[in-house]
Amino acid sequence: MIPQRTTAQMSIDWPLLSNVSYEYIQNLDQNFWYGKATFGEEVLALDGQKVTITGYIIPADVGGGNYYLSAFPFSTCFFCGGAGQESVMELRLKKKKETFDPDELVTLTGILQLNDRELELNYILENAIRDK
Repeated sequence: MIPQRTTAQMSIDWPLLSNVSYEYIQNLDQNFWYGKATFGEEVLALDGQKVTITGYIIPADVGGGNYYLSAFPFSTCFFCGGAGQESVMELRLKKKKETFDPDELVTLTGILQLNDRELELNYILENAIRDK
């Protein structure tokens, strides 16, 4: 799917974000493997862009206001082994005290940051706000 521009942001979906491949690399210092992402051209074009996406809220640390957005509800999300790491993104909320319910289906807008570093998610939504 080609991203569609709306007024000030692009509306994207999870199938578009699945245009990524992984090379598995071993971190010898800490003795673990991780998938280093290589993003497809359509995804690379989204880096640093204002986007809107819909997904399910996965709480990471509710007390600390840390949440993830997933293409799937908690029972089938990446953290439970039911999907790939391209199906989830870290949320960095603009309103730090905003709260969400687990598995709440929401539409959010923010700046999409691509990430290929170990121990971090491939997608980060900066300054994320809930669409009304």
